[in-house]
Amino acid sequence: MIRLLFAMVLLALAMLFGPVLANHPGYVMLVLGGITVEATVVGMILSLTVLGFALWLVWWLFQRLFHLPKISFSFLRSRKERRARQALQLGLMAYARHDWQGAHQAFQIAHAEPEWEQLKQVMAAYSAQHAGQPMLANQAAAALDPDEPASWYVVADLLLLQNNASAAVAYLTPKAANIGKDGKLGRLWLQALQQAEQWQMLLEQVPVAIKLQWFSKADWQNYRFSLYPAAVQGLTEKGLFDEQAAFWQALPARERKSLAVLLGKAGALAVQGQAEQAEKLLLDNLSLQDLPLAWPAIRRIPLGRSVLALRKQTQHWLRDHANHGHLYALLAYCALQEGESEQANSAWQKAQQFLPAFKAETISG
Repeated sequence: MIRLLFAMVLLALAMLFGPVLANHPGYVMLVLGGITVEATVVGMILSLTVLGFALWLVWWLFQRLFHLPKISFSFLRSRKERRARQALQLGLMAYARHDWQGAHQAFQIAHAEPEWEQLKQVMAAYSAQHAGQPMLANQAAAALDPDEPASWYVVADLLLLQNNASAAVAYLTPKAANIGKDGKLGRLWLQALQQAEQWQMLLEQVPVAIKLQWFSKADWQNYRFSLYPAAVQGLTEKGLFDEQAAFWQALPARERKSLAVLLGKAGALAVQGQAEQAEKLLLDNLSLQDLPLAWPAIRRIPLGRSVLALRKQTQHWLRDHANHGHLYALLAYCALQEGESEQANSAWQKAQQFLPAFKAETISG
């Protein structure tokens, strides 16, 4: 479309000025060392154009044939600009080497070159954060464009890295309505709410997250087992959990009836001293298929010695699935709840054997 518009403009200019140049072609005479060159203005322009193209073609052929270097006009740049570009390169290399202090200093020097200003400001902010200078990091982040969602992400992410979730929530709250389909920023918003233990506000954002698809289907299945157990248990402990509350009823029915929510209820019962009811609720709803996703939430439920039925069910599953790492992890959890440290360690070693990812964890979580 742009090309067509440009062609139409050229055609209109040709129709407008063509007759003028045809009737008044102009006259140019060049006298040099006894040589006289005479031509019309149009003819001179065309001749110079052809000559320039011919010279460019000759130079291009020489470059290809003799591998000549490209002509650089870097000498036209000011020393300050060259220094800024060099500092940007050094800053990126320092960042890659985790030399945070050096990277921050280099990005500060690179500000002299206006190109990629926002990028350099972001890199300077994260470099300062990793260098243990949160105040400098926040100052660099504050200089970003306040109207850009990408800037919101940087500011809030730095606050979370500084373990200041409440400040991140306060910063993002007036901007939440404008997050839209920015899934990365939306997920950070939920993370800030969860770390700040703003459970009701967090649950109020769930329908928005589902509608705007902040998560893929697979990622949401994983996240809900982090979200609901913590939210339900947190609200219950504060006496604020009510299944008739508007924020709870606003959740889709499949979410309210999900295993993740039931794990939260089981955790709340266990904290309230109703461990037997918690174990029954867990057994009535837990399936072997759901165990890998449910495991992080299960291991945080303080069932105490009320794990006899759960232990029997785990041993029953192991008869047919003897190489299932999560089953051995669940067996280790049951032994630990009953105070049997030796059996817990033995089962945990089995879990690590069949699921190497457990080697980065401890049985106590």
